[in-house]
Amino acid sequence: MANCHGRGDTGFTLVEVMVSLVIFMIASMGLLPLLITNLQVNHANSLHAQARRLAGEMMAELQVVDYASLPMVAAAPLSVAQIEILHQVEQDTPRPDQSRLTVTARWQQQGRTRDYRLQTIRSAP
Repeated sequence: MANCHGRGDTGFTLVEVMVSLVIFMIASMGLLPLLITNLQVNHANSLHAQARRLAGEMMAELQVVDYASLPMVAAAPLSVAQIEILHQVEQDTPRPDQSRLTVTARWQQQGRTRDYRLQTIRSAP
């Protein structure tokens, strides 16, 4: 009985592996735009969530400040990462002994300015 030590029918040749890799790469290139879009949307959602959180924190700070001290609260903008937080206190609006508190989170995204705004009315005690 002769034993054959040749290739036989098992395994893949280098050419077969290379052809399958080329086919896989071509198919993967079609998914690349989808991946890039997904990354951009995730970044936008992350910025929006961070802006919402920062605006909420600033609004909470303005709500615990003594009512008489509200006009003296510094209105200088606060910048955190790419987000600028602005706050405004309008006294005697909409009625006397009331103040309108407005907090705006602003950031740049894809060449456009995005805003997230919170507003509330606070009455004198």
